[in-house]
Amino acid sequence: MIVAGVAKYLNSHGYVKKLRQNNTIPGFSRDFVKNVLDNPVYIGKIAYGRRRTEKKMGTRNEMHVVEQSEFPVYEGQHEAIISEEDWNLAQEKRRANSYRREKVNDPNHAHILSGILKCPCCGKSMYGNIAKAHSKDKKTRYYYYCKNTVTPIGHECTFRVNIEQTELNQMVAKIISAMVRDPRFSEAIKEKIGTAVDTADLEKQLDTLQAQLRQAMGTKSRLERQMDTLDVTDPYYDRKTLDLQRRYDEQYGRIEEIEIQMEEVQGQIRTIRQEKISGDNIYRLLLAFDEVYHSATEAEQKEFMKAFIERIELFPEKQKDGNWIRKIVFAFPVPVNGKEVKELPLENETMLETVCLLSKLNTKQHIEIDLDMDELDLTDAEKKATYQEIKDYGLEHIGLKVSSLYIAQVKQKCGIIERENYNKSKSEDAKQPQCPPEKEKAIMEALKHFGMI
Repeated sequence: MIVAGVAKYLNSHGYVKKLRQNNTIPGFSRDFVKNVLDNPVYIGKIAYGRRRTEKKMGTRNEMHVVEQSEFPVYEGQHEAIISEEDWNLAQEKRRANSYRREKVNDPNHAHILSGILKCPCCGKSMYGNIAKAHSKDKKTRYYYYCKNTVTPIGHECTFRVNIEQTELNQMVAKIISAMVRDPRFSEAIKEKIGTAVDTADLEKQLDTLQAQLRQAMGTKSRLERQMDTLDVTDPYYDRKTLDLQRRYDEQYGRIEEIEIQMEEVQGQIRTIRQEKISGDNIYRLLLAFDEVYHSATEAEQKEFMKAFIERIELFPEKQKDGNWIRKIVFAFPVPVNGKEVKELPLENETMLETVCLLSKLNTKQHIEIDLDMDELDLTDAEKKATYQEIKDYGLEHIGLKVSSLYIAQVKQKCGIIERENYNKSKSEDAKQPQCPPEKEKAIMEALKHFGMI
């Protein structure tokens, strides 16, 4: 009845038609109906404080909006479109129907990484999916999948892969297990447990607000005394009374504003301290991760993952090494390789550089070559002296000048393979000078000096 009334109201004002024309919503979605039923604005009232800004766990100054279960509701100045009686009946029916349905497959199974995994296509959360047992093997299978068929901007999510849960669960558990086995990790965790939290800035802000509150209360008391001592025979009595009353009302507004700010700061301090306690519990569990985690139930494992990991980003397809995970983002900083990090990238960033000599010899022919990585290691001859270094050695120590041609001839005699000379003479009967014995001896000494022979 409430949804029908709201739908009729929105339709009469042209809102539904506009939403459908803009492809914002193809009708009334589930979230839209839920928001309608939760919003008291349709019964002529205004809710205050339905959402509250709180510090995000594991961060220093990052905040996020949190829905509140209880909040004050005030009478609004707008016209109600739903009666309060219908509203209360709807709320009672919602409370009666808001029970947790029992599992029909495996009551002991929990989708451990549900909501933590993020779709590589649309970025939305991935959830558990169940493939019921077939007649062949009578085995129920569990997967993670993205149920987002259309993105908020209207594009379809193309990721339609069901990832086997056991494979991904074990993959994440092995990554965490490898982290905690590092001795530096254990030492850093032990140092973090029990350390004092830094709320100094918030406490200073709270002290400032308390001083402002005392000042406002003092001003209010002073105005009360002035109003009490006004002379009724004063010709300006009414004007003075109105002026003092206006200032008096302003102080009430100021006091309320300060008290709200103080409540928010106190809430942030409480949240930080509670997160510290939760963080210590997670740290203690990490110290005994291998023993505790694998003996816990799947529901307990899921609670741990939700408290420890903020999100897991995936590759669009499984990598050659079998890895699905691109990056893990933790709920709070953890020590990895001697540094505190919130993100653990698992992409293989190894780069292989190849240097090739390109030559235009015969464009009608080509050669296919298979390279064995074991054969790519440089020999002593390949990684030693250059031609110029050999020339300099011969001139300095032996007093002879040698050419590159003579060096190449001596290298060939010693079995040092040289690359092919592509700048050969075009004349078929061209004669090549041979290296004299004294210069050959000088080159041989240089090759021995540089360890090439």
